[in-house]
Amino acid sequence: MRERISYYSDGLKLSGILSTPDNSPGKRFPGVVLVPGFMSTADAFFPGFAEELNAGGFVALTMDFRGFGESEGVRGEVIPYLQIYDASNAISYLQSRPEVNPDKIAVLGVSLGGGEVAYIAARDRRVKAVASMVLVGDGERRMRRFRTEQQWETLMQKVREDRINRVLTGKSKDFHGFLNEGTDSVLIMPPDLSSSLKDAEQVEKEKGNRTTLATVDGWLDYKPEEIIDKVSPTPILFVQAEKDELEADDADRLYSKAKEPKKLFTLKGGVHFDVYGKRTNEAMKPVLEWFKQYLQ
Repeated sequence: MRERISYYSDGLKLSGILSTPDNSPGKRFPGVVLVPGFMSTADAFFPGFAEELNAGGFVALTMDFRGFGESEGVRGEVIPYLQIYDASNAISYLQSRPEVNPDKIAVLGVSLGGGEVAYIAARDRRVKAVASMVLVGDGERRMRRFRTEQQWETLMQKVREDRINRVLTGKSKDFHGFLNEGTDSVLIMPPDLSSSLKDAEQVEKEKGNRTTLATVDGWLDYKPEEIIDKVSPTPILFVQAEKDELEADDADRLYSKAKEPKKLFTLKGGVHFDVYGKRTNEAMKPVLEWFKQYLQ
């Protein structure tokens, strides 16, 4: 069963979708907060993730971060540390639900959310298991990857000017979220995305493409690679796509620095957007096994 819910975070009314296993009145299940990727919403975040969790005996909560979907906040702005705060409050909401065992909570993050769950688990011991899928391990590295030094310096100049503009006006200038070509955006989708390009374009169409330069600024300090060793003793699973053309070896980097208990699963032949619908079932199998091992 799917239910549109709301909760408060930092005084903002946020929205989400709560999904529960069918035919389960009176039962209490482990709960999972699903943390979506860059500029995503609860509706656009493919429902296969929640469906797989429900079938495995978990309650799933998928969020509209502040500024997206039906949630309040600055429209289109993606500040990772604020999203981490919102996701932590989603855990509190999940614990309030009668269908959920408040002592058995996990987090599952995808892409940008895959790094955000590392921050959440490192600071919040209510989280008993973590799954990080096709993660972004360093915001600055991701933004620089497809730019020349000159293009990077031009972007940084825009950020410096926007910092001053924000303190004087209270607003950040509009900016593109991501493009398949060009550099005037937070993230660049390279033109040779090959088999995943159509999937990327579909995701862009569903999410929209306007954000702010404050988003770029927020990504500069987003470095889950630096805190991944603090997640232990909470168990963490990394799911990577073998041919991920966007995040490359981020999962390998973080896995090598994470402490036990940890596990790395590779989606053979997979590219970044395969986990969004095309191969969700396959990518979720190790996640379900991991959560069942530590929560059921």
